[in-house]
Amino acid sequence: MKRLLRLLEKRSALILLAVLVAAFAIGDSSTFLTGSNFENIARQIALDAPMVFGETIVLIVGGIDISVGAVMAMSAALAIGLQPYGTPVAVVAALAFGAAVGVVNGILVTRGRIVAFVATLGTMSVVTGMVLTYTKQRPLVGTDENFAWWGGGQIGPLPVPLVIVLILLVAIWVLLEHTRAGRQLYAVGGNHDAAFLGGISINRALVGAFTLSGFLAGVAGVLVASRLDSASSQLGGDAPLTAIAAALIGGASLLGGRGSILAAFIGVLALGVLSNGMDLLGIPTYTQIAIHAVILVAIVAIDALATGLRRRNAALLRISE
Repeated sequence: MKRLLRLLEKRSALILLAVLVAAFAIGDSSTFLTGSNFENIARQIALDAPMVFGETIVLIVGGIDISVGAVMAMSAALAIGLQPYGTPVAVVAALAFGAAVGVVNGILVTRGRIVAFVATLGTMSVVTGMVLTYTKQRPLVGTDENFAWWGGGQIGPLPVPLVIVLILLVAIWVLLEHTRAGRQLYAVGGNHDAAFLGGISINRALVGAFTLSGFLAGVAGVLVASRLDSASSQLGGDAPLTAIAAALIGGASLLGGRGSILAAFIGVLALGVLSNGMDLLGIPTYTQIAIHAVILVAIVAIDALATGLRRRNAALLRISE
């Protein structure tokens, strides 16, 4: 039982991906195993991946960010709505908005001493209201034809959004695995008190993590706006569920201190394959959301059981000493 839990905890993303690919390949091989379908999967996960990366960083530091969907929607609206002032201005405004919301989340958690879930729930509600007000609950349509290339174009055989995501993946991997700042994020998430005694600024790490999460949600908004060449208040409704589920499938923990950006990418790929396969089978959207929720609960349960076993083993070890 212990070995099985450890295996599921460490390799859950790869196991889920392998099972899903095998299942859908057997169930609908004529459609699923085609180049065009794999390209569709790549484009879809590229729109979700930046939010998953941001959520993973926040989970590593011991927080949670459920405002990513609303931030993505507002960033998409700005990327489309401000195009009359120039597309570069619109894109910069969208990214800056995302980062600014991240800073606000970080300040609420550190200075306001508000639990991350509650703080980001509040900003999610505020930003959702801003989206509804800005769009007037009507779709916004892009005016720059070149802007659509970022979401629909290709660089060689690869979709442009996937290339952007791979660049982000490498950059964040380097940050987390090969920089002092990355090691500090893990230290803060693993044990606040020990990190503080080690001279690490807890507040700076938390604000930095939330700022990155907001910025990456802004990147997702720009990519979504470019892909659709439009924006609406309906975007991002289930984005927090997808982002958290993919991050946890990738090995992150709600307790902080653990997580891998590479595994998170495999996690979002697994969810992308799942959504694609369910679409091919004609499963309704609301049922898909329920299935994602069940997977999230299962991953959290596995994480809780594995954490409990580690703590019990550590306690037994201390007693035996």
